Amino acid sequence: MMQRRVWVIRYSVAVLLLIIAQLLHADFPGDSIYLLQSEWRTQDAEKIYLSDLAGKKLVLSMTYTSCQHTCPTIVSNMQAIENNLPETDRDNVRFVLVSLMPQSDTPEVLKTYANKRGLKGWTLLSGHEDDVRMLAMVLDIKYKAVANNEIAHSNLITILDDQGRIVRQINGAESNPSLMAGHLLHQN
Repeated sequence: MMQRRVWVIRYSVAVLLLIIAQLLHADFPGDSIYLLQSEWRTQDAEKIYLSDLAGKKLVLSMTYTSCQHTCPTIVSNMQAIENNLPETDRDNVRFVLVSLMPQSDTPEVLKTYANKRGLKGWTLLSGHEDDVRMLAMVLDIKYKAVANNEIAHSNLITILDDQGRIVRQINGAESNPSLMAGHLLHQN
């Protein structure tokens, strides 16, 4: 019961912050992740805000680099989505990974991971734990620390439109890359 109360309070705070952000940034629709004013660091240690990603469709997932379970599958499925996009459409889509373990996924670690996985042109983000939690709440991604420095988390790949609104979410561990690429190509 206490856990539900905490979730309700966190959710209420997230909604309130989105309303305030919408008033401050009327350029984006009320259900856009770009209304979140959190600061992030890329794998190149550049400071960005989510709104800096506006203007292109996003394929986004929240993972962490030391995961040995579903995260590698999620990333592989995102790569397959990218590979299923016609070359002419790839310029209109950004691929983004947001770390669920910002304390260990520093920009340097993210850069090494991106190079190892061949994630050319992708954006990998690390941020403050509260900002990670807020983004996860907005995307309805659940996660919690478990034994052995692991994180149990939702295995979602989220497609967002160019204004940062959720178009579709699928299980990233079981995705159909050609179907997801089709969703990217046919969204309004």
